[in-house]
Amino acid sequence: MIRVNLMGLPKQRKRARMPAVTLEGGRSLILLAVVVLGVSGVTYVRHGRFQQQVQRLNEQVAALNLELAELTVIRAEYDTFSRRKDLLTRRINIIEGLKAKQAGPVRLLSTLASAVVGTDSLWLTGFTQTGQTVTIEGTALNVKAVADFLTRLINARIFAEVDLRETAQDTADKEMERFIFTVNGQLAPPAPTT
Repeated sequence: MIRVNLMGLPKQRKRARMPAVTLEGGRSLILLAVVVLGVSGVTYVRHGRFQQQVQRLNEQVAALNLELAELTVIRAEYDTFSRRKDLLTRRINIIEGLKAKQAGPVRLLSTLASAVVGTDSLWLTGFTQTGQTVTIEGTALNVKAVADFLTRLINARIFAEVDLRETAQDTADKEMERFIFTVNGQLAPPAPTT
């Protein structure tokens, strides 16, 4: 069926109804705005605290870097002083070793002197030392003086080994009986120094 409008007025069409705006939607919007503002405020406060924390940590890093630079200088000085100490310790050990070795000949000569002084009829004519081996040459008026001299050398404990290499009567002097002797000795190793 076809309809024709004879009145000439346009026919009003039914319009679709618009949804009704109520205050309940405004409440939701306000609630949403409050939540957004609250979250924004909390985020702003936390951001400020994190910025303060970052600033404190940067200051600590700067302080620690400064302390590291100071400690690096101190460490370099410590290493220098350690090297100097080691060098001086080695030098002191060398000096102590030389002093210990220096006392060896003094002790040996003192022992020989005390062994000869105890005998009136014995004289030393030669003395040589090669390494740890000592050769002593002398003259005595009798064989007993030579034996006493050897006993004193052994009792002094400066020698590890003492041997009478040769003894002979001197035939050049007819008025007086004299004996020429040669003694070999091996020095005892020095006592360890601590």
